[in-house]
Amino acid sequence: MKKIGYFIIIICLLSCEQEIIETTTENQQQEQLQSRTPPTIASKKGNTVVIRFAAGLSEAEKTVLRTTYGVTDYEKCSCGDKNLESWDLEAIHEGATIEERVTSMEDEPEMEGADFNFDIQISSQVPTGVPLEIQHYQSIFPKIRSNNASVTVGVLDTGINPTYFRFEQPFLHNSALDQESCGDEFFGWNFVDNNNEPFDDNGHGTIVSYMIYEQLIDTATDFEILPAKAFDADGKSSLFRIGCGLSYLIMKDVNVINMSFGWTTTTSTIIGSYITEVEERILIVASAGNTGENNDNDAHFPSSYPTKNILAVTAVDNAMPPNLEPIISNYGPISVDIAVHGIGLPFYMTSGADPILVTGSSYSSAKVAGFSASKYQEGMPVSVLYHKILMDKIESSTLSQIKYASYLNL
Repeated sequence: MKKIGYFIIIICLLSCEQEIIETTTENQQQEQLQSRTPPTIASKKGNTVVIRFAAGLSEAEKTVLRTTYGVTDYEKCSCGDKNLESWDLEAIHEGATIEERVTSMEDEPEMEGADFNFDIQISSQVPTGVPLEIQHYQSIFPKIRSNNASVTVGVLDTGINPTYFRFEQPFLHNSALDQESCGDEFFGWNFVDNNNEPFDDNGHGTIVSYMIYEQLIDTATDFEILPAKAFDADGKSSLFRIGCGLSYLIMKDVNVINMSFGWTTTTSTIIGSYITEVEERILIVASAGNTGENNDNDAHFPSSYPTKNILAVTAVDNAMPPNLEPIISNYGPISVDIAVHGIGLPFYMTSGADPILVTGSSYSSAKVAGFSASKYQEGMPVSVLYHKILMDKIESSTLSQIKYASYLNL
């Protein structure tokens, strides 16, 4: 294992897509809700393409394909699916444009898929005065479990701060117990820096992970959390990093994956293929977005993938019964499944301090991910788990614009 010294772990106050973190009153909250930045709109990233080889290809066969398609440089996943790569392509190769070659790749029998790479952004606000915590790595070890848990939740996000004061018991997945590993894992992987340090330098992942943790503690569930850091300090990722992180969590055979982020307009055949391949065994809880849009008209991924293992969650207010917030809550009778409180949720930065308020479907999704994991039993197929989750739904006429016209009171 690597010998690791000191790390600066920053608990930031942030948001997912348009999610916001606030400090005081409802008036201030409404003012900030009115100030919106657009969601991530997928658009191709220059000459970079994400490809997935078919299983079983030798390195020599992969080299031939790279030469055939005019690859000038490439990157492999540092952990996760070794058949997933990011390719930089020549603008023109043997008379073919990049677009023409990507079309050819999609029909290539030795490839599972090809997508133009694009950035995915978690927008964030980081107020001044956020304390920096310098932690010795030895302080992390007490938070790593010594044995496997009954249910594992994978969190694909900005990483985690294991020393957050409300993480009171060992809860992190112990990678040393895995049969498959990258050789020097402790409790997850960092796909931004390609190392075994999935620490949160943004804040979003810590808040999301705590909301999962809280649900599982409250239900006395034997659980563990496995973080895959795919977003950097600025809340930025790419399709390639997301693919690497998702394939890593699938390789680890987690039971539930939380994906509190999204993008619009353009699907990804590669991300879709991973989700489809685990349709019967891994539940994926995804945030529906925070722009008040109809996801049936403008798809929001990954929440809009039509597979049976996607549970798409929107945020609603704290009224009883709750309401969709017009400028926050994405909806759609086909593509958005369930609602959960997600506006003005309290989050405590330090012991004894007043809470800050966080808003967005990221946090609704996290609550559902934790709740879903509490319902899981060993060997349970997704279809049964999905049914058990929905047994607790509460129908409401205020939520007729989403699939089950219901909410979970979490």
